[in-house]
Amino acid sequence: MDRVPIPVVVAVLLNRGRVFLLKRPRSKPLAGQWEFPGGKVELGEPPVHALGRELREELGLRVGRLILFGAYSHVYDVPGGPVHYVLLAYWATVRPGPWDRAGTWIDAHAAKRRTIVAGSRPIVADLVTAKLLHAAGSSR
Repeated sequence: MDRVPIPVVVAVLLNRGRVFLLKRPRSKPLAGQWEFPGGKVELGEPPVHALGRELREELGLRVGRLILFGAYSHVYDVPGGPVHYVLLAYWATVRPGPWDRAGTWIDAHAAKRRTIVAGSRPIVADLVTAKLLHAAGSSR
């Protein structure tokens, strides 16, 4: 059986040099690891609309402007065979609020101490390179 890549959208939510991550629940593969909010794009759905839908469903968050940060690809070896995800990462600057109780804000140093899902690690590395993710205690 041919396996088709699965399109996924993720939100890189930034505030003061930190990025927002969610911890995967125990009931899902890669339980306990950290990931960006987001989800799969439904058939015929524009990616930016898919991400807006996912943010409303997961966090009750509405983000006005999402800007494409990058496209990434990762193959996970899971029971049942490998699964190929193509991730479209969109960023937005947001304010903390009640919605962010579902996860945590991390800076560049905290990112090194967290177990982040493999497909999202290159996104975090690119955030550090682009100086969008700051070291602890730095302010810009």
